[in-house]
Amino acid sequence: MPEPTSTEAQEAELLRHVFYGNLHDLPSLASKIVRIFTSSTFTDTSMERNSLMQHTYPKLKEYCREKHGLEFQVVDMRWGVRDEATDDHKTTELCMQEIDNCQRVSVGPNFVVFLGQKYGYRPLPTKIEDAEFRNVLSVSSPDDARLLSLWYKLDSNNIPSLFCLQPVSSIFTNFTNKAHPRLMEEDQSQWWETMGKLNRAVRSAALELFNQGIFSAFDNHRYNWSVTEQEVVRGILNAKDRVDHTLGFFRHIENINIGLLRHAMKFIDIAAKQVDEEAQRMLSDLRDVRVPAALPESSIIRYTVEWTDEDGLNKNFHAEYLQNFIETFYTRLVELIDRGVSQQKSLSSNRLGTEILQQLHVVNNFSQDFQGRTDVLERIRHYIQGSSRQPLVLWGDGGCGKSSMLAKTVSESNSWFSSQHCTPIRLVRFLGTTPDSSSVGPLLRSVCQQINYLYDVSDNTIPTELSQLTNYFKRLLEKATADKPLNIFFDSLDQLSSADGAHSMSWLPPILPNHIKLVVSTLPGIHNILNTLRNLIDSHENFVQIKPLGEELGKIVLKAWLARHHRTISEPQWTLVHERLAECSTPLYVKLVFDEIKLWKSYTKIQEKDLAKTVSTSINKLLGRIENQHGHILVAHALSYITASKSGLSEAELEDLISLDETVLNDIYQYHLPPIRRIPPLLWTRIRNDVPNYLVEREAEGVSVVSWYHRQFAEVSHERYLSNPEERRIYHSSMADYYLGIWAARPKPFQYSEQQRRMFNIESAESEADRKVPAQPLIFTISDATATVSTTPTVRYNLRKLSELPYQLIRSQREDDLYKNVLFNYDFMHAKLSCMPLNLCIFDYESALEFFFDKEVRLVSDALRLSSSVLASDPNNLICQVIGRLFPFYETCHKIASLIDQCESTGLQVMGLVPAFNTLASPGGPLVYSLEAHAFAVYGLEVISSGQSLLTVSNRFIVFDLSSGDIVRIIDPKIEGIMTYLALAPDQRYCVTTTISNQYIICSLLTGDFILRDYQPTGGNTTKTNSKTNTGQPTEPLLGAHTSNTHFVLWTAKMYQVYTNKGELLTSQSTRFPIIQIEVLDGPQVETICRSEDVKDDQDVARDRLVIDYCFVSNNDLETDINNNNNNNPSRCLIGGRKNIHSALVLTRDKRRMYSCCEINDYNIEMYLNKPHPVHYATQRIWAFDHQLYENKDRIFSLILSDDENYLMAVTFKGFKIFSFRSYLWKTCVLPGSVRNIMSGAKRLTYTAAFSQDNRYCIACVKSSVYVFEIEWGDLVASFDSHFGRILVVKCLSTGSGGNNYIITTGMDKTTKVWNLQNAKEKSISIAQLDKSIEMMHISTDAKLIMAQSRTQLCLFDMRSGIMTGQLSISPHGSIYQCTALCTNGLFAASAESGNFVIYDIEERKKSFITPLKSVFQLLLYSAETMILVLTAEPAPATTVSSESVNAQVNTSPNGQTVRAISYAIPDGDLIYEIVSNMKRSNQPKKVVYTADDTYFVFIEEKKDTEVLALYDPMTGEHVHNVKLNYPAYKDITLMVTIPKQPYLIGLIDSEKGIVMNVHFTLPKWGGQISSDGRYGLYAPTRGGLEIFDFRNGKVVRTLIGKIAEGVFDVMAFFTPTNEHVIYYHKGKRTIRVFRTEDGRQLADMKCPAKVRQATVTNDGRVLVVGYEDGAIQVFLIVDHSDETTVDYLRNWRKHQFPSISEPERQQTPERQPELTTT
Repeated sequence: MPEPTSTEAQEAELLRHVFYGNLHDLPSLASKIVRIFTSSTFTDTSMERNSLMQHTYPKLKEYCREKHGLEFQVVDMRWGVRDEATDDHKTTELCMQEIDNCQRVSVGPNFVVFLGQKYGYRPLPTKIEDAEFRNVLSVSSPDDARLLSLWYKLDSNNIPSLFCLQPVSSIFTNFTNKAHPRLMEEDQSQWWETMGKLNRAVRSAALELFNQGIFSAFDNHRYNWSVTEQEVVRGILNAKDRVDHTLGFFRHIENINIGLLRHAMKFIDIAAKQVDEEAQRMLSDLRDVRVPAALPESSIIRYTVEWTDEDGLNKNFHAEYLQNFIETFYTRLVELIDRGVSQQKSLSSNRLGTEILQQLHVVNNFSQDFQGRTDVLERIRHYIQGSSRQPLVLWGDGGCGKSSMLAKTVSESNSWFSSQHCTPIRLVRFLGTTPDSSSVGPLLRSVCQQINYLYDVSDNTIPTELSQLTNYFKRLLEKATADKPLNIFFDSLDQLSSADGAHSMSWLPPILPNHIKLVVSTLPGIHNILNTLRNLIDSHENFVQIKPLGEELGKIVLKAWLARHHRTISEPQWTLVHERLAECSTPLYVKLVFDEIKLWKSYTKIQEKDLAKTVSTSINKLLGRIENQHGHILVAHALSYITASKSGLSEAELEDLISLDETVLNDIYQYHLPPIRRIPPLLWTRIRNDVPNYLVEREAEGVSVVSWYHRQFAEVSHERYLSNPEERRIYHSSMADYYLGIWAARPKPFQYSEQQRRMFNIESAESEADRKVPAQPLIFTISDATATVSTTPTVRYNLRKLSELPYQLIRSQREDDLYKNVLFNYDFMHAKLSCMPLNLCIFDYESALEFFFDKEVRLVSDALRLSSSVLASDPNNLICQVIGRLFPFYETCHKIASLIDQCESTGLQVMGLVPAFNTLASPGGPLVYSLEAHAFAVYGLEVISSGQSLLTVSNRFIVFDLSSGDIVRIIDPKIEGIMTYLALAPDQRYCVTTTISNQYIICSLLTGDFILRDYQPTGGNTTKTNSKTNTGQPTEPLLGAHTSNTHFVLWTAKMYQVYTNKGELLTSQSTRFPIIQIEVLDGPQVETICRSEDVKDDQDVARDRLVIDYCFVSNNDLETDINNNNNNNPSRCLIGGRKNIHSALVLTRDKRRMYSCCEINDYNIEMYLNKPHPVHYATQRIWAFDHQLYENKDRIFSLILSDDENYLMAVTFKGFKIFSFRSYLWKTCVLPGSVRNIMSGAKRLTYTAAFSQDNRYCIACVKSSVYVFEIEWGDLVASFDSHFGRILVVKCLSTGSGGNNYIITTGMDKTTKVWNLQNAKEKSISIAQLDKSIEMMHISTDAKLIMAQSRTQLCLFDMRSGIMTGQLSISPHGSIYQCTALCTNGLFAASAESGNFVIYDIEERKKSFITPLKSVFQLLLYSAETMILVLTAEPAPATTVSSESVNAQVNTSPNGQTVRAISYAIPDGDLIYEIVSNMKRSNQPKKVVYTADDTYFVFIEEKKDTEVLALYDPMTGEHVHNVKLNYPAYKDITLMVTIPKQPYLIGLIDSEKGIVMNVHFTLPKWGGQISSDGRYGLYAPTRGGLEIFDFRNGKVVRTLIGKIAEGVFDVMAFFTPTNEHVIYYHKGKRTIRVFRTEDGRQLADMKCPAKVRQATVTNDGRVLVVGYEDGAIQVFLIVDHSDETTVDYLRNWRKHQFPSISEPERQQTPERQPELTTT
């Protein structure tokens, strides 16, 4: 391995430096911007600059964005400005600042100079030091001295004191008075005259001081040089790496006609109507000497042009030069940009390195302004150095300085570790400042990546699924060591997106490993985060409130900041500051005060109003000052756009938006006409410069954007600029137009004002202009010139459009545009799903519904939720999900119809399987989610986190986010078997589960830690934390558990054990009779409910007699004397020995009331009250009869109370009786038809029934169905049947947002389903589905018929609609089916059912033949489907007999199988012949095949203990001959395959290979798949990969799936009957892929909703029919977007389904912008 170069070593060291969180010597941040400063003189380069602005800059913008994902910005401080004169004289200072900014942020070029023959404007010095100014005055004439003293004033607030040039308007008050043009013109004329005098005065004085030796040559030059020279010195002569960042364009005009003074003075310096020789000398020195000395000749582009008397330079006369100039400019800039991108250091290409670096720069920025607060720092230091193992929380109101405090903590933390051998590490994230710190998933991934690097973790595969990621993060923390302790800092938890349940804080470890410290900060009251943290973190010491600074500390901070800026203020000014600090002293307010007072001059007159009293008024004052300075309209509109954006605006976007804003442009250009109708960049630069640090740059959607630094700025700005709804709508609408790309490459109309028409002699008020704004495609596709045909072009998504456009359209209330371009636009949906999380896509729909309700929007939103598990992993499945769920709404919902049409046109490029009809659960009904993450039945369910999450258990704990259906956390205890009981503590800090292996698990829901133990009835325990334990099972299985906040109890049939919540056993007690239920109460006290007699679980007892008793448990820490009358101890409660209650029992939560049935009153329900014992009233309480609720004769299985305990439900055999404690009336709810409530298994008091949260409904689950009754009338209002296994648990919940009334059910089918009762009465849309798993499936292409068979059903479906058209059964009570067959013409079917063989007439839907026949394992149609061979298998008798059939001899064996093959005629069932054979060695019969053209039937038989192929004549049943299976490496045959068009060949498949008999051709990996023409086969190994091979020689002709490790899973692969496509199903991935046979291109990769059991294709190769494990049947059209015949087939299919909808109407899809840009 080569030695690393010094550069590589330096980069590695730099990476280490940053990853360890070091704050010194940080490299600058990698930029996302190309920003060039163009320097030139004012009038002589206007033609070139305008041409660049018009033609070149838009091209460069497009190039940077699409090729490199960079923003291109130009800073041209001359363009669009009428003259250099400005009121505040800040132009030169701004130029220097902008050059510095360009050098700081630009990738590649940052400075381009245009030099001609004009030296340019030479400004007055704006600031002169006190001593220097007095020297100037000392050598000036009295008149000059008076003039200078008038215009320059001493500012002693500066350190050192300066004389400052006064604003022009301070003396010439009408200088900027646009309301009075004549007065403004007079003052401007006077200023020009005065400026000339001032220039002559200072230059004369400087020269005199130079002559006297007081000034150096450079000092003298400072009073004479031009703005352009100052820019060149800053941008080139004093710059680093000039070759890579700068260019010079030098132009020489031949024969300038000085006589044409009006034109000549634009191109050369003129003084006193002559060439200014002094200026020319200075220009020559700069242009011809110093710049060429600094830049190589290759960086200077020279031009010579001829003078023309028409304007000197004319774009028509000089068109060739101008074209060459802009082309060269573009080419040279592109070269520098490409070079800059390639030269970026490895850190910039390292996304994680860039993230960390950006966070460390934030630390430095915040901490440099920190002052005081030593008490808080000391508390944090004590935490860092202390032994606490919980996080530390900094909290306080907005603007109180939490971020600065945390930044200071970060900067100081390493100094708190004294050991020389200790290398502390700082890991810091300021949340919300970058995309990777804005939501919990990316945050944890980046943190895990950093920890992996820091501790050299070898297994660094970071999970993507959030729950696994959370667990991975918590395990990684254990890597910290004593010599490398890790300090983690998370600022502003409230800035995290709510996605993925981030605000539940489940991802934050409440208990930390050794050598880990975690400091977080948050606002109080936002998302309830602070209260959540208080629940997670026990120690109150770990919560530190950040309070305002206070008056004295505020003053200290202000003095320190002023000193750093070389400023101070006078004592009278300090007095006002003190008054304000006494009223408000938050750091944000202090910062605002500082930004105000640092501008105060010593001669500034201060008034009360000069300092606002609150943060909001201070912000308003700041904004007002900027509006006065730069124009209200410009400032208001610019800041409105930033405030109205979703995540900020890039400066290029902001300039584009203002350039499209006619109000702003009309204000800017009211006195002159621009060459290009865009905003001059200088204007925004000046505004940005005057909002210091309050507009910050951060990354959003891959672009550097400008946004408000603090939440309060955004709030004040919104109130100031966007409070008017109509004005707010207009801003959002303008931004929507921009992201729609409406004005890209097309002129935008505008109107001239009357004043402009008069001033510039314009006839028409109407005009238009191209604003040079970029196009906004959804996708940028970059085609590399060197790429080959097969190379996939680079795709970059337009993240800005995908994020901002929905936001803007919603808020501009443009519903139609929103629907057409976003919510019902397939291209937009697919693009956004491809590059952003699904929850962001759903958020667009939810946001739209908040502004205006639309049923179709709700339907699509719900469809996306239902599809979340599929779309989150593969957006290309959008077509199948949209059509599969929304197809029933095609005729009634036009927007959904349009979306489906787009799916079936544009969408075909990524998905070639199109659902033929609705194949999935449709939205709009009650089903909200089907959560399918568990691998086994879900026996436990609890609602946690205040209704935000669901805790479910099977073999793992899985927590789902109820708002999105996403998995929040997975805790895997690695148990054998599953958990059967879940008990959750009331405070939800932990839970206890029992398992089928008689283990119990104590799981902390805060940390995810668990303890797994074997249950020991003797009281011992075997413990293994976070691992499984294998021991023998106890005799008595665990039946249940119950928890309190401090204790839990486990019980078996006649024993219970009480533990502390840490797992410490307190007591183990046996009971006389079987335990039904136990609860742990305070004390701890145990409430036991037992049977009062021994009854077996399966024994049906008319009255289950019950007894309830209570017992205190001795605590190790506190022995409780039950006879001690102590008010601090809870009273003991006894039943008094009575055993007269039975059947059912329920208690109120406060244990004050009990409802049960009494022995003497049959099944009447009675109420008992918890009362003091009549004798031992001080220490004992009893259940005393109070009254009877109502009479009841029906047997009661269970009693259930509503949550508010106002209703009581009695579960009876035929339904439910609901009793209201308010009205004392009851209603009966009767189950439909033959449905009955049945209690089976162990006796329990609970039942799968519940009340809805609003008590409007009673919900009951019987087997796999959910029944909803309306309590008021007792009516059955709905039933849901989406479970295909018994329902195990039901819970009800009312969510806070939207008030949804939810039911949550879990079942044996491994799913958790969430139902919304708000939609309970909505019509449920059925899908093609059987009750049980599909076992066989047949199709008739001609009849468009599907026949599907499960174990208990044989159903017929219409292939076009999916509607069930009938069921076939010989018994009205149903049958049990073994196997089936269907004629291809769809006329007849055959089945083996319930011990009979049956032939059905499909048209008549009745049997045409039936005969008793058992143990049928195969039905085989043959002879043009006029005959059917029925094969049965039965154990052979123990004796040897001769067969009565002439066709075979029967050799029997006790272990063998007798196989009978009986041929019947179709449809009459005439017996044709019977063949009997025997398989001695196998108990599993082998299926029979026929060879091509029905030449032979082939059986596998045994002759002399050897397997042979027995060939029979299909027409007569006569035995023809046997073929010995004696080829090499013979193994048991598992499958026989017909070889098409080869009547004398058969394929034999064993576990390793395929053999073609009779040529003995071996195909090692062949599984029996062969094309219908017999030319090709498929290799589809279970380890992954798929290849087409030539069947003649076994050579691979095409690889469809490479040999990649996908695990060992069953696969299904076959050719379609036309051989055009290959269908491939992978059980592990659960996907069906379709490949084009001709070139191997993948046309579809579809995620299946369940495991595929059967799949087949119609004879024409156009339709794929799939049968699933859950009984569902789906039909797909195979559509190749490049094959017009398949597209036409789809269109004709839809025509048949919707004959009333014309073709033009179907194809009418929304107009869309071009979505693909190729560079």
